[in-house]
Amino acid sequence: MLITAMIMAALALLTQSLSSIDLIIENRASLIAFLKITSLALPQLFSIVLPFAVFVSVAFAIQRLHTDNEIMVLYAAGMTQWQVISPVLRVVSFAVLVNLILNLFVQPLAFRSMRETIYDVRSDLASSIIRPGEFVSPAVNLTIFARELSNGVMRDVLIYDGRDQEKPITFLAKSGVFANVSDRPSITLNNASRQSLSSDGVLEFLEFSSTSFEMTGVIDPQGDLLYKYSDRYISELFHPDQNDYWQLAHVDDLKAEGHYRLSSPLYNFALCLLALTALLAGDINKMGYSRRLISFGVIALLVRLTGFSLESAAADAPALNSLQYILPILVCGICGYFLFRSKRVPPPTELAQVS
Repeated sequence: MLITAMIMAALALLTQSLSSIDLIIENRASLIAFLKITSLALPQLFSIVLPFAVFVSVAFAIQRLHTDNEIMVLYAAGMTQWQVISPVLRVVSFAVLVNLILNLFVQPLAFRSMRETIYDVRSDLASSIIRPGEFVSPAVNLTIFARELSNGVMRDVLIYDGRDQEKPITFLAKSGVFANVSDRPSITLNNASRQSLSSDGVLEFLEFSSTSFEMTGVIDPQGDLLYKYSDRYISELFHPDQNDYWQLAHVDDLKAEGHYRLSSPLYNFALCLLALTALLAGDINKMGYSRRLISFGVIALLVRLTGFSLESAAADAPALNSLQYILPILVCGICGYFLFRSKRVPPPTELAQVS
């Protein structure tokens, strides 16, 4: 089961990494940042694929027992349906516990770190704009050059600002860093000089120990770091900060996410029982269970997709939050009915073949 879940999570992680490539390329972030962002999405991906891994693992194990005629022997020995499936349910209980821990603790911890990393990548204006040793033009008639860029500090900086065509300005500086000055994106230049021509053609030359060059209109100011629903712990989802306007405006969304975190582990039981129903309910079929497994696999997928839809719908209609619990419990109840409505006894001819 664990191996199956890891394989599925790896495939999902590959898909997630593709969505991170645009962010990395656009902001020219490092490979380390890319790997960190991608890997921090793994806990959520693992919790999503875990119920499907349970379905596949249970189906494979029971099908193997059918192939070896072990199931027939167990029933012939007098074992009840509960005695046959209870070991499977005990193992799946561990998956439910793991899923719950991921949802309540690991995912918000990882997603907070991921959100902070993404914020830092987008805030690293130097890396997203400057190319060491090259002239770059982030805006029309604006050219910036830096010989070297290290840890956000530019060395030997040249800025040509010709946006005012009547009076272009050139800045030279030993070093410079991107910073917010009075909440405006700027470049702070150290040991700098400013050169321009006056209206009568006279060169104006000024030197500064430190000065700022505004980038307003070139760079959009970076907003405050905001944690999304998936980044918050369960206590924050059900008890939003009464002094936080954003949280108060999204109370229903936060609660829908909280109920999803608590209810989604139940799908491990639901999909496990669907696999058991496909292979253990009804008469023993010597022709195999492929068609039945495919049918129940489609049902499992539809059940899980319905669960995702309920989370989205509950954000707009809080009354639907109860359905996030009812759906997996209802699936478990229906499967339990078909599993235990009658005891499976193999025909004497089949017992003779096994013996």
